[in-house]
Amino acid sequence: MQEIKVIKIGGSTVSKDKDNVFDYSFIASLEKVLMPFVEQGTKFFLTLGGGYTSRRYRDLAIEQGISTIEQHWIGTTVNVLHAQLVKSYFEKVADDRVIKFEDYYDESEMKIEKGILTGGGGRPGHSGDVDAILAAQKLGTKTVISLKNVDGVYDADPSKNPEAIRMDKLTWDEYLDIIGNKSEHEPGGNYPIDPIASRMAQEAGIEFLIMGSEDLSNLRLALNNEKFVGTIVKD
Repeated sequence: MQEIKVIKIGGSTVSKDKDNVFDYSFIASLEKVLMPFVEQGTKFFLTLGGGYTSRRYRDLAIEQGISTIEQHWIGTTVNVLHAQLVKSYFEKVADDRVIKFEDYYDESEMKIEKGILTGGGGRPGHSGDVDAILAAQKLGTKTVISLKNVDGVYDADPSKNPEAIRMDKLTWDEYLDIIGNKSEHEPGGNYPIDPIASRMAQEAGIEFLIMGSEDLSNLRLALNNEKFVGTIVKD
């Protein structure tokens, strides 16, 4: 059976700040990890977040008094742009189309014809984590690998609490407790896993493997089903 991997690439990983609105050096490092697997027949769905670019456009929209729902649409569209940039980079091994908007929800079968299929934002109201889950369901896989600007889930915000401890494994209920059992996703909100996606993954029986994007050797380990530095969230 052909192996399919879904990887959620956090927005802050590819769009860091005003001086690095899209980090091609990260994509080049990702290529070095993924290509040996692609050459062996593994197929990848890569879904992209918005990061700095999304937050910048959100802030501009807020200044203009644009509604929250339209802020969400702006964010999903930035995700589509990032998916197009990654698809173009992997042009030789990537499918021609980019998955976006209603593609995640229609009844058509999702196929990866070549080695890599990229996805941007779906409907507004959630982060790309939900898009990754929807893609996983369409592709028949129960695991989403999430590359973030943090190396896992901590029991407190590590940027504010130097004593915060990274958790190796969590249930979905334990994870939801850590983020305060939120029920909505704010535009540009920054959670290890979107609260809407968390409940959706729990219901669907999907696990998330969360790891930092700085050391992609961890991704290689995860793809080989070996122990990696990060957090597994599953029931």
